[in-house]
Amino acid sequence: MDRTTPRTIQDPRDDMPLERRRIIFTEAEIVSAALAYCKSSGIAVPDARVEAADVAIESDCSLTMTFAVTSPDQADEVRIDSETLLQALVSYCRIVAVPLPRAAAKRLEPMDGALSMVFHTDRARGSVSCSAAA
Repeated sequence: MDRTTPRTIQDPRDDMPLERRRIIFTEAEIVSAALAYCKSSGIAVPDARVEAADVAIESDCSLTMTFAVTSPDQADEVRIDSETLLQALVSYCRIVAVPLPRAAAKRLEPMDGALSMVFHTDRARGSVSCSAAA
């Protein structure tokens, strides 16, 4: 080794490991999460059994629940957008004691015909990111 050439030591904080995690939900878990979230946040749902649930895996990951209502005056469908569904699934995980990373980006993604929640962390713990004002 040439003793005249100084070595550059890279700061280990520049190369932090990435963490990616995925939780795959059953249809029953998705419906349970959505109903609990609707109840806790005041979103109106019929007082009836869920007859069908359709997760729009091919498009926006929204959820449409069809209820077995007894009155034709009552709405029989409730649609939950993907952002609300994501919040519902995060709440559900907390209720059933599934540990979730706090400082991670979360998103819904289809996986093998099912719905999954993906967590992505790509910066050092405790680091702060900001963007310049336009």
